[in-house]
Amino acid sequence: MFETLANPVLPIFMALVVGYLLNKLGVLSTGDAVSINKIAFYMAVPALIVSVLGSAPISNFEWPAILVNLLVQLVIYAVVFMLMFYGFKREIRESVLLGLCAVIVNHIFFVLPIAERIYGANAGAPMAGIVMFDAGVIIPASVFIVALLSAGRQSFAKMSGMIFKNPFFYAPPVGIVLGILGDSAPAGIMTFAQFAGAAAAPVLLFALGITLASSSLLKIGAAVWVVIGTKLLVIPILVWMGLGMFVVSEFTSNITLIVAAGPCGAMPFVIATQYGVKTDTIAKAVLISTLLSIISLSVLTA
Repeated sequence: MFETLANPVLPIFMALVVGYLLNKLGVLSTGDAVSINKIAFYMAVPALIVSVLGSAPISNFEWPAILVNLLVQLVIYAVVFMLMFYGFKREIRESVLLGLCAVIVNHIFFVLPIAERIYGANAGAPMAGIVMFDAGVIIPASVFIVALLSAGRQSFAKMSGMIFKNPFFYAPPVGIVLGILGDSAPAGIMTFAQFAGAAAAPVLLFALGITLASSSLLKIGAAVWVVIGTKLLVIPILVWMGLGMFVVSEFTSNITLIVAAGPCGAMPFVIATQYGVKTDTIAKAVLISTLLSIISLSVLTA
């Protein structure tokens, strides 16, 4: 486990540290983070979605494990949203993204390297179904919800324009079509998707580090701990209980549990930055959950 953290997890995490330090040194500001974030929103993350959906091994999925995880995600998403909106009185768009933050995992760039170290090179196969639904359903749906809420009472024409300019409107169907076409799909599209998608993690973490440097890490707040506790404790327990109700191979069950116990993904931060939603709580939840998940994943994989 410690070897995995030394390489590749901590080196990847250094992208956040570099962004943090450059802000503290006065080289970059939060305004720069907004501009950098546009690279992720308009190119890197949509390309990653196309890449994931276009290469997902659907025929090999163990659907009970995927659907258990998806059901838990949807229920928790709704519960956390209502808790943030009605309990903590957060703005509705921030509440939506905090709900997303509680269920979306940093699976590709954090959990996958750990799983491959422990369970071998095939560890990504059971994870692919979860990533597919996250990338193709939950994240795009969240983007549209926040976009519509941001549009407010604008005319139908302006709202339609916002949707059609949104890359998350196109990425899922393009990825699905590539997956259906398989080997007959134009190879260049997938090459671009994989090349541009590889930029998603460093760009996300770099922008996140810049933003974190502008806020106090000493003032965490109850909302942050609710999101973190839900992500690292409640979701793994519910997924574990759900998996016990179906016949799922031990290998797939282990991988699914590791994913469920993974830290908050950075995508809610990207969406928040793009639409001018407050990012403090989201950014802190991503950072702290990542640090604490080192402990939770160590326990699960011991």
